Amino acid sequence: MGTAVDYSNAPRTNGQQMPKATGPANDTSDALRPSNPDTASLTRAHMKADARAPRHRINRKALGHVWQSLDIFVILILTVTGAYAMSGGAVTEVAAGELLPLLAFAALCPALAMLMRLYKVEPRETASGRLLRALTATATAGTVITALAHVTAPNVMHLVATFAITSVGAVTLLHVIYAGFIQHWAKAGRLARNVVLVGATPNASKLIKANAGSGTVNVVGIFDDRKARSPQALAGAPYLGTTDDLLSWSLLHEVDRIILTVTPKAEDRVRLLLTKLRALPHTVCLLLDLDSFDPAETSLDDIVGVQAARMSGVEERFGHLLAKRLQDILFGLGLFLATLPLMMLIGLAVRLDSRGPVLFRQVREGFNGRPINVLKFRTMRHDPNAADKPVRQVELDDPRVTRIGGFLRKTSLDELPQLWNVLTGDMSLVGPRPHAPGMRTGGTETANLVAEYAHRHRVKPGITGWAQVNGSRGPLHSPEAARERIALDVAYIDKSNFWFDIWIMLRTLPALLGDKINIR
Repeated sequence: MGTAVDYSNAPRTNGQQMPKATGPANDTSDALRPSNPDTASLTRAHMKADARAPRHRINRKALGHVWQSLDIFVILILTVTGAYAMSGGAVTEVAAGELLPLLAFAALCPALAMLMRLYKVEPRETASGRLLRALTATATAGTVITALAHVTAPNVMHLVATFAITSVGAVTLLHVIYAGFIQHWAKAGRLARNVVLVGATPNASKLIKANAGSGTVNVVGIFDDRKARSPQALAGAPYLGTTDDLLSWSLLHEVDRIILTVTPKAEDRVRLLLTKLRALPHTVCLLLDLDSFDPAETSLDDIVGVQAARMSGVEERFGHLLAKRLQDILFGLGLFLATLPLMMLIGLAVRLDSRGPVLFRQVREGFNGRPINVLKFRTMRHDPNAADKPVRQVELDDPRVTRIGGFLRKTSLDELPQLWNVLTGDMSLVGPRPHAPGMRTGGTETANLVAEYAHRHRVKPGITGWAQVNGSRGPLHSPEAARERIALDVAYIDKSNFWFDIWIMLRTLPALLGDKINIR
């Protein structure tokens, strides 16, 4: 687990304040430039090696929705329990006026919690502040229903008051627990976006200083093509190289967003940078307006969300992401349990057919190009030295394929263990098929053949996909085949939705059984 990047206490050279940049928006002053090129290159290499991007980050908006759902569930449980206790088990015989205060609490408490912004997760918020707002919301709801009981059910007012006190305490305790989790995750940097800035400009410096200590964004580093004009560090954030270095950076898959801090007025430079960065699956934002920026009131996260234009990448759709994850869990679990007996028989057949492990683990590129281990039944003869040999795609009548392996590959049953990858969140049921890092087509790296290749990493890879049901399966042996598959993958991403995924899953089996051409 990484740690949050906080530049508020970054060390200064020789204990001096870092001088202000006085050059134009696309430049930095001479005082920021390293004096010795060799020393600067060595320092940058160390900074690049030491750069840290916190992993396993948590979507704050999704977390807020989860806590809201949990609150509603607990409040409903409290309401049902209160009604049962008040009626002695005969809820249907209780007068409507006596139940009204309890039902009012069930409706009023979540509404007041939303009004008090209790489901907006802010890493920089203090635990005492959250506790105060939670107590205000719940105590207000408790007071209102107690007053209501005085009018509608004076005979059971003492029971309603007991219910109110119990419920206020229970819901407030929940938010005390939430506050503890927020502090723990914020300290670990898990509630912040990992971002890199492109452009070592005064604007970038201003943004980094504004974000210092807020915990809303982890500024991992700065990239700038103008190496001679770039400092070793800017406002404490390390300079990590040029945009070409960014494209090949080992931590790129942990970056959530790329921010262009170059002034929009430098149109030629912005256009050049966007041409390079559009090859990445990441969201790329161009900052628009900093004239009204107030560091005391606005964080870098606010600016990225409001005062920036999304120039490339896929817009976050929380509803779609939630529906897709629920689809993966429910359908994936059902398919896993239904096929478990079959997988046990296949595992036994693989073990009896040839020496070696039953399962084969392959390193593949997942969401944002992050390396993941994909499971398959072993279909080829076990080679202990395979890791030291160049990857070779399967060919027709390949002697490496075992007897049972040939059947498994033709029916795609070798991919059933990937249902476990779906349940763990590394893959999805539907999406572009996972490719090996540095996959080659006709001797050339596939990423160099298709400009949009990285765009297929904007979603999780899938067990089946739009390309597969349209006949693009198996190894890619020509640039034309590679371009066709990537075009289908990108088309899927553009129109992905719940029902489209269902349609692809329904078409998968007939497409596989009817495919007599592709080598698998």
